[in-house]
Amino acid sequence: MTSTTDGLRLQPREDRSGPLGHYWFLTFEHAPELHALTKTCQQAIDPAYFEATPVDGLHLTLDRIAFDGASTPEQRASIAATARRACGDRTPLTLTFKRLTNLRGAVGFAVSPADQVRDLRETLRAATLSAFPGATVRDSSSVPHVTIAYPIFEELSARAAATADAMNASIEGVDVVVSEVVMVALEQRGNLYSWQVAARAPLRITSEDSPTHP
Repeated sequence: MTSTTDGLRLQPREDRSGPLGHYWFLTFEHAPELHALTKTCQQAIDPAYFEATPVDGLHLTLDRIAFDGASTPEQRASIAATARRACGDRTPLTLTFKRLTNLRGAVGFAVSPADQVRDLRETLRAATLSAFPGATVRDSSSVPHVTIAYPIFEELSARAAATADAMNASIEGVDVVVSEVVMVALEQRGNLYSWQVAARAPLRITSEDSPTHP
């Protein structure tokens, strides 16, 4: 047990560091407005209880492809090729970030429109299972989200909810255009996550989405 700054004694989370497997992600390297909003919100989150996500680590998990060691490079290449064909029939998404929420003890943005995110996940899942029927896709009912702070201790859901509620009244939301999905090799490092991009699947850019040049 560990004593926190207000005298509470809490159980640190179990360290599960190590490779997790391959996943489909949305990432936000080129979203400066989201980075700025995230940093502003993180300033109000108590570092005694939560570890802030670096802005280059912001991500939205769409689906699991396979646990670590459960797929081969050839299988992943086939999945990526199938996903690129499927994503070529889709247009980029505009995602809105304007409400923080408790995520089982973490703090993060609930991302909307949720139905479009889930529809993209289903497209990727169908492509994954078509190329690799043995894929261990993720059975998750959680709302689409991007975590900005992970809990250091167990049982912080009430504190995470209170933290999110306290900030929501003052948040000015931002919109982010997403034009690709990425297959990543995911690893947990303490409370946070890191990854290497294994493949990219662009979403189709239509003439309406392309910039106009004089």
